[in-house]
Amino acid sequence: MNVFQDTLRRVAERVEGTRAVSLVGVDGIPIDTYGSGESFSVESVAAELGAMVKSARPGESGSVHQLCLVTDRGKAILSRVTEEYYLLLLLTREGNFGRGRFELRKAALALEKELL
Repeated sequence: MNVFQDTLRRVAERVEGTRAVSLVGVDGIPIDTYGSGESFSVESVAAELGAMVKSARPGESGSVHQLCLVTDRGKAILSRVTEEYYLLLLLTREGNFGRGRFELRKAALALEKELL
C-alpha cells in the first residue's frame, strides 16, 4: 500500500460512519480514494466542493482551509492539505463529525510532506 492509501485507510478506520475518504486536487479530481461510493459518486462531490473552494479563493477571504456540507443524506468535510490538494471525508448522517475533522487535520499534516 502506498502512503496515500495508508493514510486514507487510517482516517476511515478511526472515524465512525465513514463512507469514503479521498485525496483530491483543487480541481475536484480524486488522486486516491479509500472506501466505496455506495449510492453517490465521490468524484461528483469532490468536483462540486472543489468548485466552491475555487470560487472562494479570490478576494479578501483568504484560502479555504475547511469546508463542511451537511445534508439529509450525510456529511462531507473538505480539509486543506496544501494550496492544491484537499482531503475529502464523506460520512453517513450519524457519522462522527468532530472526530472526522480531527483525523483529517492529522492526516493533512502527514500528507503535506509528501505533496510538497
